[in-house]
Amino acid sequence: MNQIKEMKEKMQKERDIYWKPIVADLKRECDVFKNEWTSKEKEWKAERNILKLERDTFKAERNVFKIERDVLKTERDALKAEGDVLKTKRDVLKTQRDVFQVEKDSLLLENGVLKRMLIQ
Repeated sequence: MNQIKEMKEKMQKERDIYWKPIVADLKRECDVFKNEWTSKEKEWKAERNILKLERDTFKAERNVFKIERDVLKTERDALKAEGDVLKTKRDVLKTQRDVFQVEKDSLLLENGVLKRMLIQ
């Protein structure tokens, strides 16, 4: 019985001696792969973060351009409104000028009639 036990232990030791270096090599390879993979993941994450920052920068620039565009549109609209006010004032002045011209012509005509009446 003891002999069988010793035989089993001896066989187990031989198996262990055979498999231990193989398992150790596989573990080392696995660790190398994990390290490479982790390194690549960090690299990809860094690249992704850079791309996100660039995207956010472009979005911010786009928003600045939109705000500038809106400001320019507002200024344009204000200038158009101011131009419309000036055109309206011009039209009012033209109308007043025409009214004064008609009144002047009427007074000149009346003056001419009165002069003729005095002369006669």
